[in-house]
Amino acid sequence: MSRPGDNRSCHRAPQLHPATGHVAEHAAAVAAARTPSEALAAVTALEAACREAREWLAVDLVLIDGWTFADVGRAVGTTRQAASKAYADPVNARMRRTVTGRDDAVVIVPCGSAKRDRPAPAGQMYTGSYHRACRRAADRLGGRLVILSARYGLLTPDTVIEPYDLRMGQPGAVGVPTLRAQARRMGIDVAGTVTVLAGRDYADPVSAVWPHARRPLDGTRGMPEQMALLAELARTPTTPVVTNPRFPAPFTEGRAA
Repeated sequence: MSRPGDNRSCHRAPQLHPATGHVAEHAAAVAAARTPSEALAAVTALEAACREAREWLAVDLVLIDGWTFADVGRAVGTTRQAASKAYADPVNARMRRTVTGRDDAVVIVPCGSAKRDRPAPAGQMYTGSYHRACRRAADRLGGRLVILSARYGLLTPDTVIEPYDLRMGQPGAVGVPTLRAQARRMGIDVAGTVTVLAGRDYADPVSAVWPHARRPLDGTRGMPEQMALLAELARTPTTPVVTNPRFPAPFTEGRAA
């Protein structure tokens, strides 16, 4: 069984990257702050990211590397009892998500440039024809609907957001470490089936989080072909997308290929 200092495999494991990348992005925001208020907000966000990263790493070490709570306590400078109290519930929750997540289906659609001019739920914010076409196709594919926003990252349709002007790949757009952190926070990082209805600028970050993600729009040449394929997917009779994470609709195998 691994112990702190005995086995360094965990330092190279893929599960390390979401935690360290998530913290690094917030640390960069602290360094980039130009006013005391910006610095205070960035430090507050960094502290929250550190708490999340500490929990994620502790959970992964227990479930993947076989550490005991005594091992975790030594690593963070506390007692076994304190480590157990802090991390037992997250460990159990992670185990449940891992078991049930294999049957979950997630459908990710991109944000759009056309937006409402005031705060609104993400499911109502985007008004452009491309986003609406993606939503119609997602409604037929089945699964839990998630919107990928260039500014906010992964959003549930009921999350209220402000309008913005930003696309994936532009300076200031959300990065892969943040998307990984959000996916884990939402409990969808272990989803068995993930489909992304988007072009490469949005699909590539999704694939970085879920390497097994299906990308039906790959191979299309330009917007007209994408719109035609989305219309075809929208005509396919399958199970509607649901937004309640506790009751994901089943994914109909082969529809997104």
